[in-house]
Amino acid sequence: MNTPANQFGGRASLTRRISDDIRRRILAKEWAPGEKIHSESELSTTYKVSRVTVRTALKTLEYQGLVDIRHGSGTYVNNFGRSIPTGLNELRSMSETISELGYEPGMEYKVAAIRPATEIEIDKLGLDRADPVLYLERAVLADGKAVAFSYDTINISSLPEEVVEEMKRGSVFASLDTINSRPIRALAEVDAVISKEIGWGNERPANDLFLLLQQVHYAGDGEPLMYSKTYFMEGRFQFLILRTR
Repeated sequence: MNTPANQFGGRASLTRRISDDIRRRILAKEWAPGEKIHSESELSTTYKVSRVTVRTALKTLEYQGLVDIRHGSGTYVNNFGRSIPTGLNELRSMSETISELGYEPGMEYKVAAIRPATEIEIDKLGLDRADPVLYLERAVLADGKAVAFSYDTINISSLPEEVVEEMKRGSVFASLDTINSRPIRALAEVDAVISKEIGWGNERPANDLFLLLQQVHYAGDGEPLMYSKTYFMEGRFQFLILRTR
């Protein structure tokens, strides 16, 4: 693969774009699980960048759980089975993650309504009592199969009406991208939850067991933008955390 260096833009985005391209190649099965990928030297030649840049890009993929860097041996593709892997440290759209793994992403909407904020939402998002919010209840799909149920509250006080309408039927992150307002960070809590009140339909788990990812997403100016509670079904979404000494 001969990839022109200028395809990857300026220096600030170089490492990210190279890691994204290697990620794409891994998810396209260019290397099988357990297989050693090209060496840093080979990748630096392919992408026409320094080995330091390649090393940083590979480290990003290790944080995401896609590869295992073995010092003195090389970089190997992790085996994440049939579940959908994502790193807890990365802030990405679930639709993007699902699509990159070769599945068809989708959303099944149960609720999409503008309403007054609850007391909890006012506290989480720093709202005034008169501020309206967009409230969404959605099933997150991969190839038509539910992998999670998401309950999202979005601060719409400063958002254009057309963006709010788009979020009622499409990806929230993609809609915010159109006005360069995608969240840049999130404060998250993770809990195991057993509840008969979560989810709907035939695909909700019979054991009522979920992994709850509760987050407040922040815009670039530090303003709270979205409060989300996403309940992932056991065995359908795999979260990865890199721990180092």
